[in-house]
Amino acid sequence: MAKNYLTKKWYEALVQELHELKNDKLPAVIERISEARAMWDLSENFDYKTAIEDRDLVESRIHEIQRLIDNVEIITEKKWSKGDSSVDYGSVVVLRMDDGKEYTVTVVGSWELKFEDDTIQVSLESALWQSLQWKKAGEKAIMKLDGTKHDVEIVAVK
Repeated sequence: MAKNYLTKKWYEALVQELHELKNDKLPAVIERISEARAMWDLSENFDYKTAIEDRDLVESRIHEIQRLIDNVEIITEKKWSKGDSSVDYGSVVVLRMDDGKEYTVTVVGSWELKFEDDTIQVSLESALWQSLQWKKAGEKAIMKLDGTKHDVEIVAVK
């Protein structure tokens, strides 16, 4: 089974979420089920049906997190490089596209991808990671975007 690479911050967030799910959300949903069961005919009971669905979602997320953290390797520093400034897991990379625009991306594991904030993230499974890995500032990579190849210069690796 492949390791799940996570930063310490993300691992701690998952452990916290797991704690909340097990100790707060699941008991609350079970209480809702119990209360709804006592109301009336279960076949016509919308509260009961939604509580059951909520319980299933909470239990599913608990199992998902548990599987993830059971096979985790926490990355606290660059995993594969030898302390040099090459692009690696956890790197923050400043890229200059062939049109002159610069973007800052962070290399993360697929489990850490988040889409709700303004950061651009590159997962270890992405094509961009394949073109950036182990390169250093000043080097170029080729990125495919919408079927078109673009030259990308690595401006900085943090």
